[in-house]
Amino acid sequence: AVADSFVLFAERLPQLRDPGRLRPWLYAIVRSECLRRLKARKRVAYGDDEQLVEMADDALTPAESAERAALQQLVWDASAGLADRDLAILDLHLRQGLDGAELGEAIGVSASNAYVMLNRLRAQVDRSLGALLIARLGRDDCDELDAVLADWDGGFSPLVRKRVARHVDGCDVCSHRRRTMVSPWMLLAGVPMFAAPLALRDRVVGDTQLVAYNSPVDDRPDDWPDSRASATVGGHRWGVGGIATVAAALLVLAVLGTVLLWPDADDADAPAVAGQSSTATAPSGTTAPPKSPAPASSPAPAPATTSPSASQTLRPASLSVSTRSIDLGPTATSGSFGVANTGDLPTDYQVSSRTPWLGVEPIGGKLSGQGGRRIDLTVDRGALREGRTTGSVVVNWDGGSVVVRVHILQERGPTVGPPNVPPGSSCEVTVTVRASDESGVAAVTLGWSGPGGSSTATMSLTGSVWSATIHVAVGGRYTFGATATDSRGNSTTGPVAAADVDPCPQ
Repeated sequence: AVADSFVLFAERLPQLRDPGRLRPWLYAIVRSECLRRLKARKRVAYGDDEQLVEMADDALTPAESAERAALQQLVWDASAGLADRDLAILDLHLRQGLDGAELGEAIGVSASNAYVMLNRLRAQVDRSLGALLIARLGRDDCDELDAVLADWDGGFSPLVRKRVARHVDGCDVCSHRRRTMVSPWMLLAGVPMFAAPLALRDRVVGDTQLVAYNSPVDDRPDDWPDSRASATVGGHRWGVGGIATVAAALLVLAVLGTVLLWPDADDADAPAVAGQSSTATAPSGTTAPPKSPAPASSPAPAPATTSPSASQTLRPASLSVSTRSIDLGPTATSGSFGVANTGDLPTDYQVSSRTPWLGVEPIGGKLSGQGGRRIDLTVDRGALREGRTTGSVVVNWDGGSVVVRVHILQERGPTVGPPNVPPGSSCEVTVTVRASDESGVAAVTLGWSGPGGSSTATMSLTGSVWSATIHVAVGGRYTFGATATDSRGNSTTGPVAAADVDPCPQ
């Protein structure tokens, strides 16, 4: 259909009176040619029963039809999790077939912005589909996910999508399950607008030079326009470059117009298709003129070459972090991790802490394609309770978010006051000490030294005071001190107190 449409276009170019009507004129030619081919396919001369038995039935089986319908329904169910603007762009792109400048005009942005928004939409659809699949299939494997969706009624919305996606970012089980699933974007092949191979459009747009453009046709009719001359249409002159541009537009329109008729194919077969040669055929009822060698003095122009980067599709921005878990231990007050843009397009990002004792720097910025940045962390240990604590830092960008867990261990010894020795004590001395700790005081040991020597004793808790009674045989000035140990094994020795002790009566 593409080759025949090009022949018709070349024949009927002088009939175009208004260049402004070029697009609908091209579309009408391609549409008519596609309809003609469809009618020709239906003209089958059936033979005997044996021939009918050998004919292959290319219709979908009931199972295949049900599978395609289920895939289509899954895609549109997941689209309910998109924001209103993303949903509108998806509808315009899939149902109406708009992209580039046409899509930009429909939503009020430039063509370049429309392409960027389509790239971002691809990431959003992928994320929304993944969240929907995890929500439906992953609750039995993850108790946290089941708790997140405890009140879920089965309907998908942007709020549900954000909750599930945020959980998946921070859950190893759900992240692994999400990665092992078939790429959700490939499920869009179930939508009619994506029936053609995904690589087809890029291949056609990147190879717009037709064989007929470079191959001379000597035996052409008298009214056939000279390829070396300029054609005049509606008062406007169309040079060779203009004809090549229109031919490229025709190729794109022909592909879009026949996309529903294209047989199923995998992207993996794209190189084989691209390597096949195509020969333009004349319309039904006409005979193609014979080819003759080109004159030596008029060599055919060299085919235009396309730079590999010209047809390369830019990957949408996607952020990754160097680690999802940081352990600062019992003493560190700072740390860091890296964030990198693994896509080709730039993106803005924001970094925020979910815990008051954890600070981040910077709190946001812009990352170019394949760019990176270090994020610094600071910890206020004075605001931490004793024991192990976990905080989190969230990195957000247009395509999603990533959670980094920060683990920290805080240890503190007990608070111990000075020993209290009653004045005028003699022989049997009762010493008291106050000690406290947020995790609880496990034991307090009293130590003393003086004229009678030095020793230690284990104190006992009476009410809120620890006490011990010691025997002093030799009077004099003694120093006392206490060491407390909490339930986590942290010890603190309190201040020393001195007191005069009278000897025991003789």
